[in-house]
Amino acid sequence: MNISKALGSICLLALLQTACRKSDDSNSSNDKDLMNRLTYIIDDNKFNFSYFNAGLRRTAYRNLMADPGPYTIMLPDNNAFIKAGYRTENDVLRESGAVLNDLVSYHIASGVWELNKLPFKFNQEITALTGAKMYVTRWVKNKDTILTINGTKVLTYNLPASNGLIQVLDQVLQPMVHGALSDVVAADTTLTYLNVALRQANMKEMLTGNTAYTIFAPNNNAFRALGFRDIDSIRNTDPMKLKALLSYNLFAGRKFVYDYILTTGAGDQSEQAMLNGNNIQVSLIKSGVLYTGINLKGTGNKEYARIVKANLLAGNGVVHITDQVLKENQ
Repeated sequence: MNISKALGSICLLALLQTACRKSDDSNSSNDKDLMNRLTYIIDDNKFNFSYFNAGLRRTAYRNLMADPGPYTIMLPDNNAFIKAGYRTENDVLRESGAVLNDLVSYHIASGVWELNKLPFKFNQEITALTGAKMYVTRWVKNKDTILTINGTKVLTYNLPASNGLIQVLDQVLQPMVHGALSDVVAADTTLTYLNVALRQANMKEMLTGNTAYTIFAPNNNAFRALGFRDIDSIRNTDPMKLKALLSYNLFAGRKFVYDYILTTGAGDQSEQAMLNGNNIQVSLIKSGVLYTGINLKGTGNKEYARIVKANLLAGNGVVHITDQVLKENQ
């Protein structure tokens, strides 16, 4: 055989072998990337993420989470779904498609959000896929750095996938359905008396604007306990009297329940200035070593008011439904 031809054949064979190895390496790398995408990581972690996965499978977002992304999923663990009333995965599967679509989409944001690298600040905005806002707090409590989203604790952060991150939450986030606080109040059948009172006091328009407010919203039974027998009794009340009453039940600014836990000192009590400039007392609720919520007391309340439903989010603030009207000493 001609020596030059032989050498050429050897070189060609070597090049082919090298090309094959590179191709094999490339295929292996691509396979690894695909198998480590968010969809498959959630699939594999059945012990912690099976409830969310059950909901994800019923939406188009399951396929989206297999795309290159990147995405960040704010993922409630199984215990979070159980606390939200879903006792089994079948309960999630039986939920309406519209509810699941809203729920799942609100827990996903485009891009990579490393929450532990955000500034130490309250309620920093992140936008979900739907365009709705989420609010992330990074703060220090008793030397521990705490992360929350809409007042919900982040249990584990920055679990990596090849196309994004997973942040594990201890509660299911309530999707933002309404842009304005006035619409949140109007849509809740337990707040009918409050809705009429706000209208009678000419305060509805204030709750539709861009200024954020937090409302400690007395439910219907709270108004009845205060002496308002029916809706007509509210309509027959002096608007200025109602405005004075309601101005002690809301304040400018967005504040979730866990924000108070993070900012209240060792005595477990603090004060909150309300819209009329006067303060209510805020007392932390503790179960064992964990803080679980807050109670509220106006200067005219004999007992603490309880929050029966917390962190109802609107585009311009947050509503906490209470079992008493906060009132001042007369």
